[in-house]
Amino acid sequence: MDAGGAGRHLPAQPLWYEPGTGWSYSHANFVLLGTALERITGTRLDRLLEERVMGPLGLRNTRNSFTPEIEEPVQHAFTASRGTYEESTFWNPSWTTAPGAVLTMHICDLERSARAVGSGELLSRRAFLEQLDPGTVGLGGATATCPADICLLNTEAKHFGMGVIVIDDWVLQNPSFSGYAAIQAYLPQQDLSIAVSTTRGPGAPDENTAQIIAERISELLAPENPLVFG
Repeated sequence: MDAGGAGRHLPAQPLWYEPGTGWSYSHANFVLLGTALERITGTRLDRLLEERVMGPLGLRNTRNSFTPEIEEPVQHAFTASRGTYEESTFWNPSWTTAPGAVLTMHICDLERSARAVGSGELLSRRAFLEQLDPGTVGLGGATATCPADICLLNTEAKHFGMGVIVIDDWVLQNPSFSGYAAIQAYLPQQDLSIAVSTTRGPGAPDENTAQIIAERISELLAPENPLVFG
């Protein structure tokens, strides 16, 4: 809706591709998923995550908040996304995901969740395999209406699953937000997990710096199958 037209909807936009024939990333799906989970279970999302995820995995240093508050000690973040290099530690990330799913955690919990997600610990075998490839392999790629950097090509070696990315057998997620960057990655064949969290200095490259560090760690720990994003 626009500011002066309560109740009016934005005009429909043309589809980039027919449903089921292409692929493009949409973070809004996490918002929709949170709403669906609450309606299906009848449980508020923050409580549902505690009951089904944080509790069973023993993530005692993971916090869920409806505010930008972060438990001390805080890893401070900085960004130049608004043109001036400034502190962004307590910027509110609530618009990026579903209410009740704004999480902060210690690095040990990040590593623990990497192992759990990457091994399908909380899922049946069938559900885990579907999470790794729900049919995305083969979808994507540039079309007349969608450029290649939006409609990313999903291949067997590198593709998006449900809430995860699969790169050469590594199962990972790589969030970033206003100066914060992180990665959790798991390599099932070696039962190897890597967790990195970084903040950006004024001369840091304009990319997820946690990925760069994770790649270098993987070269040392898994030289035969390192994590490579390029």
